[in-house]
Amino acid sequence: MDSTKQIKDVLVIGGGPGGTPGAMALAAAGKVVMLVEAGRGLGGTCLFEGCIPSKIFRETAARRDEIGRARNFGLSTGTNDFPAVNWSAVQERRHQILTMRAQGALGNSARLSSLEVVFGRARLTSPRSAVVECADGPRREVTFEQALLATGSIPNRLPIPGADLPGVLDSEGLIEIGFVPGTLTLIGGGSIGVEMAQIFFKLGSRVTLIEEGPRILAPVDEALAKRLQDRLVAEGIEIHTNAKVESIEGDEECHRVSFQKADGSNAEVASQTVVLVTGRHPNIAGLGLETTAVAHDAHGVKVDGTLQTDQPGIYATGDIVGHPMFAHWATAQSLAVAEHLLGRPVAWPRPETNSAVIFSFPEIGMVGLTEEAARAAGIDVRVAQYDYRIDARAQISGEAEGLLRMVYREDDRRIVGVHVMIEGAADLMGEAALAVEAGTTLEQMARAIHPHPTLTEAFGLAARGALASLAAEARKQ
Repeated sequence: MDSTKQIKDVLVIGGGPGGTPGAMALAAAGKVVMLVEAGRGLGGTCLFEGCIPSKIFRETAARRDEIGRARNFGLSTGTNDFPAVNWSAVQERRHQILTMRAQGALGNSARLSSLEVVFGRARLTSPRSAVVECADGPRREVTFEQALLATGSIPNRLPIPGADLPGVLDSEGLIEIGFVPGTLTLIGGGSIGVEMAQIFFKLGSRVTLIEEGPRILAPVDEALAKRLQDRLVAEGIEIHTNAKVESIEGDEECHRVSFQKADGSNAEVASQTVVLVTGRHPNIAGLGLETTAVAHDAHGVKVDGTLQTDQPGIYATGDIVGHPMFAHWATAQSLAVAEHLLGRPVAWPRPETNSAVIFSFPEIGMVGLTEEAARAAGIDVRVAQYDYRIDARAQISGEAEGLLRMVYREDDRRIVGVHVMIEGAADLMGEAALAVEAGTTLEQMARAIHPHPTLTEAFGLAARGALASLAAEARKQ
């Protein structure tokens, strides 16, 4: 096939949240940019296989659960049954939303005359050149001044006998599934495993969750993770921790997962569908990194404090550089690199101020350091707590199971971490992120006037409670 040759200021490989924002910012500032995406549209894993599709499923599960519990709010639906699930309609809604968002992103990029979006696979051929095998059109040969690598991540596949059997899926396969399994086993108790366990449980599946570690959601504040684990078990989800999966056998109708339990005994669980949700790893295969000085290993591409690789002029952002793997983190990195390449002052994203949400039932939101992480870093901290069981808004909503934990330094009382479990926690993380980023003190948080009755007033109440306890301690000395 004929080739075309082009010269660009910046080549961006990957049209997800780690690539598209930076490409658009650079093009808006006048840089000549080529953005190459190997998938079906701009948006990356988050849009097509990750956070957006799973939240679409979650919304359906939540609405079904609310209807089934309507009598708790003085409403009668004429039946005590939960509504039937029209899974083809759920999947069609997913398709419509994803298409709309992908088209919107492509439309925004088309307004930038110096940005060219190419759908195909890019491979570096030297530190300043690449070839693009286009999905529709001639092969492109590109030379560039700088490059941004943002090819994201792909699901891990564990070396478990039977992991490649038909009907054994990864997280991306579960998103595409054509039915709600009657029985479902999830191997992996991280955020994806927990979210999907509760979603499909609320859609009618009988769910088993197997985790190799001592608890689910290992990076999460331990008190919150323990509360959530207890809730999952109380709801009827079977959880096995400290469990090692040994094999998967069976066919598409029934799979048998054999594992060793925490006490050393052997166990087996049978289910229609098995899903491996054991994390993701950087997607670097086929990038042509061997033609450059870009250093990398199984944990991702190596970068310095400016997100530049060992090859001057080549940068990397998002999942390709390893954890944390969040869309908003990738976007922050992408925009920071764009500012850097434009010669502007940059406030580089810092992991200790990053935010995240696990869309469990109830949601868990987190910003900054946990109590355990702060102490491990040698920081003397204390924790201000607020139990949502006494909260007016939580009681009104019928979702009063929750806890706020605000981690603050003992010396200056600056807040270094906020961790919340409550339905609606996702929408509290904006204030929490700002508080940690700004180094807000307990006194400042206590003085802020929060509206009543809302979930956010817990921030002020927790701060005032902690200050009162500190004052009482001081009086006793």
